[in-house]
Amino acid sequence: TTTDGSGNYTFPAQSPVASTFYQVRGAGKASAVLYEGVKDVLTAAVSATTIPAGQPITFSGAVTPDHTGHVIYLERQNAAGTSFHVVEVAVIGAGSTYSISHTIYSVGTSVYRVKVPGDPSNGGTVSPNFTITTTPPVPSTLKPEAPGNSTQPSLGQVH
Repeated sequence: TTTDGSGNYTFPAQSPVASTFYQVRGAGKASAVLYEGVKDVLTAAVSATTIPAGQPITFSGAVTPDHTGHVIYLERQNAAGTSFHVVEVAVIGAGSTYSISHTIYSVGTSVYRVKVPGDPSNGGTVSPNFTITTTPPVPSTLKPEAPGNSTQPSLGQVH
């Protein structure tokens, strides 16, 4: 670009798809380097917010720009509510979409989120939190005890 009579200049709006550094140079001078960090755009949905214990739940969505083959995490908030830890790891599929299935066994309320870790081109991002309530299992979904396993072995004995 060029300057006006007072030395002012304006660049057209930029829309980088990867994190970028900018610097203006001219007349033997250079500006400070400006870092423009770009984060991925993540959409996320959950198949249900209330489920019986032992039943799978599915988190799905898409990532922009295309991250086909990139790792993606399902994270659960710790009991103190201060941080998250990874409970499932998946790979973003064709079309930059993902689907993560997770089975919750504990009864109660838990908070989950989906996370795309950053890479050299883009900063990572996380989905909004999902509060999932897990109810006691439905008796008809429980597997019956295997035949022959209804008695305990004698003290010191192994069956």
